[in-house]
Amino acid sequence: MLAMAAALALVVPLLAATTASAAAPKDPPTPSIPQRYLDQPITWSVCSFDAAVKRLYPQAPTTNCAKVKVPMDWANPDAHPDVQVAIAYSQATGTSKGLMTTNPGGPGGAGLSLSAALAVDKPQLFSDFDLVGFDPRGFGASTPLQCITTAEALNALPVTPDYKERTKLTHKVEVAEAKLQADACAATEFGQFVSSQQTVYDMDFIRALFKARQLNFIGYSYGTWLGGWYADTYPSKVGRFVLDSNMDWTHTQWDNVNFDPFSGQRRRDTQLFPWIARHADQITGLGGTPAQVTARYNGIRASLTTLVKAGESSVRGDNLDGLIYSAIYGNTRFIRATLDILVHDEFTKDPSDSGEVELAHVDRAWARLAPNLQAYDTLAALRARYGVSAAASPAPSPATVAAAKVDSLKDVMADARAEAATATSGDQPVNLGAIGTTVRCNDTAWNKDPNFYLDEADRMAKKYSFFGYMNGVPMCAFWNYAPQDRKLDLKGSPRMLIIQGELDPATAYEGSLRTHNDTKQATRFVAIDDEGQHGQYVGSASSCAEAIGDRFVFTGELPGKDQVCGTTPLPEELSVYPVKGPVDGKAVPLPKSKAGSARTNPMLQQALDTVAATSLR
Repeated sequence: MLAMAAALALVVPLLAATTASAAAPKDPPTPSIPQRYLDQPITWSVCSFDAAVKRLYPQAPTTNCAKVKVPMDWANPDAHPDVQVAIAYSQATGTSKGLMTTNPGGPGGAGLSLSAALAVDKPQLFSDFDLVGFDPRGFGASTPLQCITTAEALNALPVTPDYKERTKLTHKVEVAEAKLQADACAATEFGQFVSSQQTVYDMDFIRALFKARQLNFIGYSYGTWLGGWYADTYPSKVGRFVLDSNMDWTHTQWDNVNFDPFSGQRRRDTQLFPWIARHADQITGLGGTPAQVTARYNGIRASLTTLVKAGESSVRGDNLDGLIYSAIYGNTRFIRATLDILVHDEFTKDPSDSGEVELAHVDRAWARLAPNLQAYDTLAALRARYGVSAAASPAPSPATVAAAKVDSLKDVMADARAEAATATSGDQPVNLGAIGTTVRCNDTAWNKDPNFYLDEADRMAKKYSFFGYMNGVPMCAFWNYAPQDRKLDLKGSPRMLIIQGELDPATAYEGSLRTHNDTKQATRFVAIDDEGQHGQYVGSASSCAEAIGDRFVFTGELPGKDQVCGTTPLPEELSVYPVKGPVDGKAVPLPKSKAGSARTNPMLQQALDTVAATSLR
């Protein structure tokens, strides 16, 4: 039922030719759990997000939080200080089918509240499972990875006005930033142990801590990588695993990174820009055809770079690309992506003396949307996203701004540079925070020649004009620790459910299908035709995929063969607009109806927004 389009022929051989070379990995021995970790005293308290859960679903059980100690290195528990993993737990309100945990993606996405957030949308999770959420080691409320550098090192970095301009200066900047990031994240002993394999060991410790025979799991994006690695490490402990919006987890992290320019361009060009064009009567000034929207976007972006080069602005074109890429993870976020384009359009028409986006730009952009599209966002949220407020209104709190705006790695570097610029001494330490790329570096082998990545970024920038340049040089080119890789065969694992949208911008359909083909004895594949949202199960745009997921999670029943599902329209539309792609269109038909409500679960939306931004390099 699944057919591969020419796109796969173009992309997969290309990846095979550029993958970092390495010997086939050998699986590490599975460690035992020292009894002292299972016997540790645990202090529970009501989670800070429990009140928000109960506002959304008053019948929810109380979710309690704690921090548990785990070895920094499971292979050598006594060789390093322990670290902590933050966990959240609620007991099933009905007869429990077992322990269920989740992961939102990343790497670097904090998942402490995710299990409860999913159950708000699907209350049967509260009744049927003991739910555990956790922040992976290194991130969120768990022991944080600290990537430490100095103000002097940051101030010495060169600057490029636009990473998309593949010049010698941009090359120099990317190499320097990557080396600084690698040095910073390797500065403490913890850096080499913030990896998928160590997190998998933590996950099984959580299972053992709650005396569960097996672990049930819903993982999104990078969470599918964790799920696949867990199933290969502990096949007998696998319960019902839903792997949604899959990475190509049987291949390398570089293989996955190198899919992004293609998949991001496809989502933007085949769905976002045509959607904007179809709503030209509700969106002022961006064009009435996809070609016009593309030209307008490119014009706005070019103007941003011109202003930066003139020293008149700090609002960058590559930042706009990042905002759009992260927004198009979600269908209802098309409205936010449109607003971001409009805000930057307003800025280029009337740049501020401060060189920053100001209140007037935001408010004028908001006024260019028709009320039915405004219903998918709020002016207050948009203002908070840009850190501005009306004179009569209090400035948004740091928490409000954080909830509305989450940072990519390039944002993190920009903030660190700004901090360094005001430092009182060159040796003043600057914490870059927990950089999720550390996990990628620790997981699989990487080419150690920066020129390899520069050549790839230059080539991809020409081939995929939207986002081809963004990979650049990863810090993994300078990472000195050996990869903690494994050769996945899933021998002995029960069958898991893979769900994948055809036009996913973050985890390419072609990579997900390749993983399924590598693991057919242990996976069942559900494709969603003409669907581009990143994250499908729980509140899916496809009732077909949602029903398949529900049957598996709550009854253990999988379809007898791979499936192709249909989907529902994009926001404010009555029809699904077919896109030529790798799914052949033989989808299970869905009733014709308008897209669902603009209302979304704010806890779940924030988790997905955060992952979307932290996934950007």
